[in-house]
Amino acid sequence: MRRLLLCLLVAGVGTVGFARGAAAYPQFQFSSGTNKCSQCHFSPAGTGLISSWGRSESGDTISMAGDGGFLHGAVTLPSWLALGADIRFAGVRNDDGGQAAPQSAWFPMQADLYSRFAFSDAFSLYLEGGVRGETRPSSGFANTGIGNINYDFSTVADRFITREHYLMWRPSATGPYARVGRFFAPYGLRFVEHVYFVRRFTGYNLYEETYTASGGYVGDDWELHLSAFTPPPSSFPDPLQSVGSRESGGAAYYEKRFIGESPVVGAVAVQARIGVASEEARYQGGVIGKAWVEPAKLLFLGEADLIRQQVTAASFGQDQFVSYSGLSWFPIRGLMASLAYERFQENMSVSTTGRNAYDLQINVFPYAHCEAVLLGRLMTVGQASQPASNLLMLQLHYYL
Repeated sequence: MRRLLLCLLVAGVGTVGFARGAAAYPQFQFSSGTNKCSQCHFSPAGTGLISSWGRSESGDTISMAGDGGFLHGAVTLPSWLALGADIRFAGVRNDDGGQAAPQSAWFPMQADLYSRFAFSDAFSLYLEGGVRGETRPSSGFANTGIGNINYDFSTVADRFITREHYLMWRPSATGPYARVGRFFAPYGLRFVEHVYFVRRFTGYNLYEETYTASGGYVGDDWELHLSAFTPPPSSFPDPLQSVGSRESGGAAYYEKRFIGESPVVGAVAVQARIGVASEEARYQGGVIGKAWVEPAKLLFLGEADLIRQQVTAASFGQDQFVSYSGLSWFPIRGLMASLAYERFQENMSVSTTGRNAYDLQINVFPYAHCEAVLLGRLMTVGQASQPASNLLMLQLHYYL
């Protein structure tokens, strides 16, 4: 009961926050006994609101204790309705080597609400909404008794955003599907942490969601997703807008899973994406590997992408490389420790344009719906003589 009350207190403090992005935990594929991401999420590619299966997994296999049901099992929703929420509060210490470093802040990081309405066995409507945040606002600081919270509460109403909303046809858990609306085209390892290079530099950074038409097939041991996307029209209101390069294009993702009685299971995926904006175009493709070693409780995740960036206005082009290699260990139920190495080469012909990142992340799930995350990150840019930057972040997460 004390753990439950602590989680609810965290949720109350962070109710107004930072719309962080509807992503997922690719580390739970295979490690939780679930072979495909869409088993735990309503989205056929994973991410976003979790299904009844996902809720059962969150209580029975992922967390140390507790009921994974909606509101801890206190409320049973009708079969046509699914609701959820993600609430995060974060503390950050960042040292980039500048004169003002190190910098620190405590702030509400995420407050997203999700809903899904099923009209029949095949058709459903998915809606999400949250609040864009400001880590270091110029005013509006609030004292909560635990230090100054770096957040401007007075502008919450102006920063509402809905990053995902779509209509979907999916007659069964396996088989064909189609959906249209606002969401990221399936591509890559969709980590929760948007600071990872494979999200930041492949068109999947924070608030870069597009309007997308996507379809494909999800089978027991393979899946295929094909998508066409375009940015929100400039006439759309701010809650429907995006940031970053306003690209139109398409994406493809194919995953083959290797499952069975072997103590080692996994998957291999290939992917491609084309994004064309008014001043540049990006042509990219990559591979993904996943392997779960049951006896050792170890999960290997890797992604590598080659990107051709063509700047049309300057008749200039460059080849880029981005990758992630990670290892996650699950020593006991409710605890995950991960080590990772990341590489981003902005221009493969210029050696000093490379960035390396080394990550240590510890996720603790003490009770269903509750999570604490400690992330340490060391990043080097360019030549070895340049100072490295480091980031330390603690997150408290409550979800419904």
